Amino acid sequence: MALIDFDKLAKEFDMEDDFGFSAVSEAEYNSVINKTAETADDYKTRLTEVEKIIIPFLTKLHSTGDKEYIYWPNRKPLIEKQIERILKLTRN
Repeated sequence: MALIDFDKLAKEFDMEDDFGFSAVSEAEYNSVINKTAETADDYKTRLTEVEKIIIPFLTKLHSTGDKEYIYWPNRKPLIEKQIERILKLTRN
């Protein structure tokens, strides 16, 4: 027999402030952990893809930093294509 009847004890006190946590089973916990790990891996993969789009552009700008002007014909469709690629990765 338990020394303390916790159900009876709980009825004696205001239980509105129960510290805000709840218990979960190990299976529920592992499900959330696995889902979070998969999400983090997907996020990392997408960020790597964004780097592959942006870093070459910034590197080219950096390497021509001593030039006063940039010659960039037909840039509008090229920029639009890169924007679409980035948005596809970031807004999934």
